[in-house]
Amino acid sequence: MTTSSRWEEFKASMQPRIKEWKFMFKRVQESPLSLVGIAIILGFVILSALSPVLAPPPYADPFIIPRDEEIAKLSPLPTPPTIEHPFGTTDQHYDIYYACIWGTITAFRIGITTVMVALMIGIIIGVAAAYYGGLADEALMRFTDIIIAFPGLILAMALVIAIPTVFTLNVSFILVVIFGLTTFFAFITRARMKIKVILLIIFIAVLASVLLYPLNLRFSLNNLDKVLITLWLIGWPSYARVIRGEVLRVKNEDYIEAAKAAGTSDLGIVIKHILPNAIYPIIIMASLDIGSIVLTAAALSFLGLGAPPNYADWGQIIQRSRNWIGRELIRYMHVFLIPGIFIFVFVLGWNLLGDALRDVLDPTLRRR
Repeated sequence: MTTSSRWEEFKASMQPRIKEWKFMFKRVQESPLSLVGIAIILGFVILSALSPVLAPPPYADPFIIPRDEEIAKLSPLPTPPTIEHPFGTTDQHYDIYYACIWGTITAFRIGITTVMVALMIGIIIGVAAAYYGGLADEALMRFTDIIIAFPGLILAMALVIAIPTVFTLNVSFILVVIFGLTTFFAFITRARMKIKVILLIIFIAVLASVLLYPLNLRFSLNNLDKVLITLWLIGWPSYARVIRGEVLRVKNEDYIEAAKAAGTSDLGIVIKHILPNAIYPIIIMASLDIGSIVLTAAALSFLGLGAPPNYADWGQIIQRSRNWIGRELIRYMHVFLIPGIFIFVFVLGWNLLGDALRDVLDPTLRRR
């Protein structure tokens, strides 16, 4: 086959995809609010990328908010915006401008990493429950119901307090838990595992426990790390529920039965056939959840359970304004109003972007 014929074959194979991408861009352009959402998110991305230029860090850790020590000696009260401090200062004179600029990176870190981890956990649990059904579905979904039954913010507060700042884990204990969960998952999903394989897993777990018993892992977490872990633990059930419903809809299609008849493994069927046809609703859901996750993290910081007092975080800055919201509201309104505007615009941008993704990816809406 000549090079020109290969190129023509490649162009012919790419033509449907190119046509689909053009249609998707056209759908986005037809929605002005979607363009506004994309512009807002791009603006925050640029702002976070230019943070070292817009607000040069004075310390080794760029997320430590600089403090005007000279003014703090004279008065602990907040100061209004000035040339030196464009957004003013909080009590104890932490720079609000610096906190808002570097807080953009903190917001992206909290929102995107939480969604990615929660999405991964939700996909694994939801797909396993729907694809295998039976005992697997009952066990995994009842556990999901237990997490959903608790109010999200209250559960987050409890977990942030419960997670220790410094803790030690025994490596052998971790291995036993991993092998135990693997064996349990193989049992409830009726995986084709011979008894020899199960006995081998148990033998490896026992041997590793004996050999690695003296080895310990020591972890040190700050408050923001504990907030991230908490949001991971409470964020996945909604994704598991949605992906389970989509997999139940897809798994009985004819092409799934054909793949099973062809001898395709369960993992191959899930990755190649089920997920590509079931994942779009939770992608839309994830884009909408980033804003709500940032709001939850800000609420935890406002309650004193999030970022430390001198950390660049929007919720933590608003927390420092609690003493001025009830009294002298107008005089010190910049302390909570400016970071509040940052949170509002950031969440609004992700919500509008989620609407754009819904118009593009949702098969019930995109062809209208």
